[in-house]
Amino acid sequence: MMHKGQCQMHAPETIGAAFLKQVEINPGAILFETRSGTGIGSLTYADFKMRIELTMLAFAGKGVAAGQVVGLANTNQIDTFAAILALWALGASPLVLDFRSPPSDILERAGRARAVCVFSDFRKLTQNEGILESPRGGQATQTSGELVFPATPHVTADFIMSSGTTGVPKLHPVSHEELLSATDRMATGGERGDWGNAVSCLNLSFPGTRYIWYRNAISGRKIITVPVFFDYGELDAALLHEDAEEATLPPVLIRGLVQHIKAQGLVGNRPRYDRLVKMQSIGGPLLGSVLTEAKSILSDKLCVTYSSTQTGIISRLEGDAIDSYPTSVGKPLPHHHIRIVDDEGCPLPNNQVGHIETQVNGSAARPGDRGYLDDEGYLYVVGRVQEYFCRNGVSFNAPDLENRVQEVTGAALCCIISSPSEAGDDDQIVAVIEAEPSNLSDFKTRLRAQLSPLTRPDRIVLMPVLPKTSGLKVARAHLQQEIKDNPETCHVI
Repeated sequence: MMHKGQCQMHAPETIGAAFLKQVEINPGAILFETRSGTGIGSLTYADFKMRIELTMLAFAGKGVAAGQVVGLANTNQIDTFAAILALWALGASPLVLDFRSPPSDILERAGRARAVCVFSDFRKLTQNEGILESPRGGQATQTSGELVFPATPHVTADFIMSSGTTGVPKLHPVSHEELLSATDRMATGGERGDWGNAVSCLNLSFPGTRYIWYRNAISGRKIITVPVFFDYGELDAALLHEDAEEATLPPVLIRGLVQHIKAQGLVGNRPRYDRLVKMQSIGGPLLGSVLTEAKSILSDKLCVTYSSTQTGIISRLEGDAIDSYPTSVGKPLPHHHIRIVDDEGCPLPNNQVGHIETQVNGSAARPGDRGYLDDEGYLYVVGRVQEYFCRNGVSFNAPDLENRVQEVTGAALCCIISSPSEAGDDDQIVAVIEAEPSNLSDFKTRLRAQLSPLTRPDRIVLMPVLPKTSGLKVARAHLQQEIKDNPETCHVI
């Protein structure tokens, strides 16, 4: 088992070179354990090195060359990881994209990154002009011993993309040197707490997943994967794996896992995943009774993190503090200085809501959230700036109303968005609920009966599946556009 501060990292200039060092040290160690409908498989470090070599040959055969940016939008995440390292070996820069995104979004992001092409193994995408089928590997005999990663610390190694929850995702290029340094901090600086063999179920287009894979690939730790289209039974089995030590999941999966365990009658006298050294919730709020129940049922090593693309993890709530401060996101990490400021940037006193501003490494950033610090230094996030609406003089906090709508309807997921009113002054509040449209009449009746007219949404939309980002947050901006394009789906309550 590996704990914070106990891992010795290597001194090479790139992740690729550090990976090769691991291959040299222990080629037979298992890097990937895979679970699918056909059974359990594994890939050693030597196996995966061979896959990288074959992928490198295939890319070279397609004309990929040093200095190019190449988009990847695959369903197979291990193939994506091999493609990332293969592109590094060719001196190219990978741009990892979410295969579930509309082709127009994929091509727009590729265009902003100046990618020469996008490769995908998803037939639905490759039917679109500008998205090519992922190349297949060449002959193993041609590549033996040829994998070398150029010493190019200042070349772009990755593009960190913001979540795209409330607007167009921002792209931030990261050099090989910066990427290795950030990965090193994850393992040795205590920034992410205890860690080890990781259960992974999220798409690699989510930056946090890539960082975990980078970290484990250069430290000799295992990655236990589940299928990209998994069910909760498969995720449960992976988390019960005898070698599983950590998992990072978004709140929507943690809530779903709790419901699955309760529905299957699997709640025991102790947390189900008591072998884990960490179960981390990342990418959105997991608060109050939902959080304490998850800690009790899933793992007493559950922790909540608050982070942003710009600054990484800002704060963490864990251990007994979850029971004492369940609506907080914890105390800021030691290297983060948090201020709460008003619209003009002036500091606000404790317990007063304002813009969250974090200062780290000499630079200040605003994650885009509103919140406050209490007298003990705990940080509370009350919503994103874009999630505050006003109607008839009453201000709305979207997450609070979403939780209330879910309680009333019994739906697993709700997203509150706004649209301009016909008068053009107040917002129209729209509740978009993940449910079958056949529930429309029942949901309207419940909302009229149980929500005050002051807080009740003006309109309701029912969709079988809400669009989500790579981190499984609801893609609000995409949702607003979808409703704008299909106004007939929006019904008055």
